[in-house]
Amino acid sequence: MTAPVTATSSDAWLGPYLVKAGLVTAEQLAALPQTGRLWNAAVDAVLVTNDQVIAMLADRFRLPVAVIEKADPKAAAVLPEAAARRHHVVALGMDERTVRIATADPRDLDAEQALGFVAGREVRFELASPVSISEKLDEFYRPENSINRLLQGLAPAQMEVDIVEQDSDRDPALDAPMTKLVDAMITDAVRAGASDVHSEIEGPHVIVRYRVDGILREIMRLPEAAGPSLVRRVKIVAGLDVTNAMTPQDGRCSAKVDGQQVDLRVATAPVARRGEKLVIRILNKGNLKASIPALNLPPEEERVLMQMLGHREGMVLVTGPTGSGKTTTLYAVLNHLRTGKVNIVTVEDPVEYDVDGISQLQVNEAQGFTFATALRSVLRQDPDIVLVGEIRDIETATTAIQAGLTGHFVFSTLHTNDAVSAIVRLRDMGVDSFKIGSVLKGIVAQRLVRRLCEACATEIPVTDLPEAAQPPADYAGTIRPRVAPGCKACNGTGFKGRLAVMELVPVEGQVPRLIETGATQGQILDAARPYGLTTLWEGGLTRCWSGLTSYDEIRRVLGETLEAPTKPGGGEWSRVPETETVQRQGTATDDAGTGATILLADDDAQMRRLVRTVLEREGFKVVEAEDGLDTLEMIDTQAVDLILLDHDMPRLTGIGVLEELRARVTTAGLPVIMLTARTDDTETQALELGAQDYLTKPVQPRSLVARVRAVLKRSRMG
Repeated sequence: MTAPVTATSSDAWLGPYLVKAGLVTAEQLAALPQTGRLWNAAVDAVLVTNDQVIAMLADRFRLPVAVIEKADPKAAAVLPEAAARRHHVVALGMDERTVRIATADPRDLDAEQALGFVAGREVRFELASPVSISEKLDEFYRPENSINRLLQGLAPAQMEVDIVEQDSDRDPALDAPMTKLVDAMITDAVRAGASDVHSEIEGPHVIVRYRVDGILREIMRLPEAAGPSLVRRVKIVAGLDVTNAMTPQDGRCSAKVDGQQVDLRVATAPVARRGEKLVIRILNKGNLKASIPALNLPPEEERVLMQMLGHREGMVLVTGPTGSGKTTTLYAVLNHLRTGKVNIVTVEDPVEYDVDGISQLQVNEAQGFTFATALRSVLRQDPDIVLVGEIRDIETATTAIQAGLTGHFVFSTLHTNDAVSAIVRLRDMGVDSFKIGSVLKGIVAQRLVRRLCEACATEIPVTDLPEAAQPPADYAGTIRPRVAPGCKACNGTGFKGRLAVMELVPVEGQVPRLIETGATQGQILDAARPYGLTTLWEGGLTRCWSGLTSYDEIRRVLGETLEAPTKPGGGEWSRVPETETVQRQGTATDDAGTGATILLADDDAQMRRLVRTVLEREGFKVVEAEDGLDTLEMIDTQAVDLILLDHDMPRLTGIGVLEELRARVTTAGLPVIMLTARTDDTETQALELGAQDYLTKPVQPRSLVARVRAVLKRSRMG
């Protein structure tokens, strides 16, 4: 006999169904609390799960299960909050005749009639748990309650920042909880060692992600209605214009977190139909490796780097994609050279860290204070050592090289994939080869790889590495390869922290003459080998052998193929068999690109169908990806000749995909055409990262085909 359930339970009707389905016993049912919801009490007592109850009711009442995460906020507008809360339901979606509603009580016919009258549509129930309905109700009608729930999961904030309040239209109900949330979020990000905090609207949510050790990971989801309040609060902290949501803005401020001073660089950008995207860059002086020993370079690499720094004039270049640690390396170099006996001046955009004993100039292009004009003024300050944040144009390149040829020691950065490509980049800018050969003293290319977690890393036999990646018999360095399964200390990732992998090309001996005569990259590398050349793959493998990182991490960052032809001291490195890598040579059958495989990456299904139809009609093969991470995975698993890349995609944007492609050795030359509706500075970013072309939606089919053929032809000729 079923034990009676007290009438004070708001869903007492559920008890007999639970017992009849065998999910709970009559005795267990009688022991549950007599107030509140029976459903929640049974779940809290770990007698059943929400999924079990929903599955039982779905089978009993022949109703579908609601996917409440995909509830459309626009559908919520047809139900007043009072009606939705009275009947404890959430509108999921609607059309002209029906409205889909999530409920935890499929027996409530009175609610079905009342809601149909209010919505003016036929009601179709779907099943969801009371807890998920409550959370979605707060998300739609009371976003401040959702924020307060998130705050309960974050440690108390210990952040101090001077703020100048601004008047603007705002939601007062969100101001107080959002202020606490932003403080807690930044505090949590600093404690987690994050370098960036990203916030952007995806569907009905605002997704907040931290970049830790170079990898983005989702931290929280906020209601879409909280997005403007989040951006507004951060703009106030950074002193930006809260009334302007249509123009990209950049700002910065300082904050004290747990008593530690950190600098915050804030960038906002309007995203078509999705509000504003927000990025907070966290610059923590405590994380700055301020010396060359702190870079943890192998002895041979440190010797070559110190040899480059032994000059008193000329130029040393540090190259690599965005986020590869170039600035950290340059600050370590400057701290090494900062003896108090030399005048060091830097020109940066922006000045990321303030360093005592160094004069740092901030570029301001809006006021005409560019790298070139700043550099010319610096040379009148009698500097011994000059740091140019980045060489972007021929004017800056010419001035910097002239400074290096006239008694100054110049450091600068370039965005190239490897060290020797810096020479090609300077030539493309218009710099004469004889000047490049005369001024260069060394080139450093680098990437950042994740460091294995010391708490859970375990040593593995050398034979567990692929045969081609095992150290040669005469290798004299440390050999203790390791892997890490993940633990609490590293949040289950197996990695904690990052370290630099460097390619060092000393410009000594015959190398300057080869540069002047326009020699190939291979000839330059061969000539630099006797002076201590190490390639990215060699540097990566030595760190793998010494147990600092894993072989899989080296492959993730540097690509699939082992590129280094020789090893230090002579002899041959093993080469990975070609069958282990995806073959990337083109599949086109003629110069017009007919038969080429094109990867179409766009989250808009209608746009994909349109573009696919146009391209397949012209004889191209088309494969599709719906978001950024799927795009990278598809590139890893099959050969493509060209990528048509949208920007605004879930999980990873088009710019993020492009940065990752250019950071990999095997995909650095893969042709990319950006195809997007954005009209901001995305074009400049894409072209600077190496995109071959840029098309703004909507596109004309003939123009699209012509540009695809042109890019394919150029890539085949290259």
